[in-house]
Amino acid sequence: MKIVRKILLPIAFLLMPILTVSSAHAGGKDKVQKFYDFLSNPGSQVHAEAFSSAVADDWESIGNYSGKNKSKEAFIGQMGGFSKLIPNLNWEVQSMQRSGKSVVVRSRATGTPTGPLFGVDGQGRSFDIMTIDIHEFKKGRIARTYHIEDWSGALAQLSGPQVLDQSKESIKVVEAFMGAMGSGDMDKMSALMADDMIWHNEGDSDMPWIGPWKGKEQIFGFLKVFSENLKTTKWENENMFASGDTVAVFGRMNGVTTKSGKEIGEFTFALRVKVRDGKVVLWNWFEDSYAVSNAFHGR
Repeated sequence: MKIVRKILLPIAFLLMPILTVSSAHAGGKDKVQKFYDFLSNPGSQVHAEAFSSAVADDWESIGNYSGKNKSKEAFIGQMGGFSKLIPNLNWEVQSMQRSGKSVVVRSRATGTPTGPLFGVDGQGRSFDIMTIDIHEFKKGRIARTYHIEDWSGALAQLSGPQVLDQSKESIKVVEAFMGAMGSGDMDKMSALMADDMIWHNEGDSDMPWIGPWKGKEQIFGFLKVFSENLKTTKWENENMFASGDTVAVFGRMNGVTTKSGKEIGEFTFALRVKVRDGKVVLWNWFEDSYAVSNAFHGR
């Protein structure tokens, strides 16, 4: 019996760290599961309280690096809105892995909105998307959550095949119009312009290319004035999105104003384009007008 005790005692001590770590891992996963139980039952007071106990008082939801992170209170409020908009919202955990002080979760979110979601009216359609979250723990509670959801995929599913096809066609028209403009093919540009097209620029009214310009004749006149006053040295499209007949483009530009000979300096731009019957009907341009004005006036 003495020999047995001598053998079992060291084994028990060896197992203690393993049991302690396993217990901690299980506890962390239990708290994370409460997180998803709340996502699937956002209108439940019981699940809201369980979620609140699982996350730290200063917990933050981080979905991007804009710095506009959601607090616990803001997140609970947002999910309360979701409970009304998507009564059958379900967030199913499909994989949960613990690594150090973090738990990584792959989940599946489904639901059928009863009204417009992010501006898209699904008309009774449902979405089914994948989500990835990283939950960081501190002092036994979730301190922050980094998350990515495929909301663009959800909106595409809610839009339906007709809107998706229209979005693709709108992007083709905008790409063709930009290509024609870049190569100086005025005939192709004209063919892609609606007769009542509007080109709208805002900024310093002292600059001769500030619009709006309406109709092909005015627009081509504006383009001539623009090319005489500003030589574009950089134009890079970074992102392009479409929803039906509307296309959004984001990118970077640079150029030299001929009046002063001064370089503007690289700046970001945004563009909103409306397409109708395969032609551009609105070209709404947004840029760093302050930087452009300074260069134009040689400041």
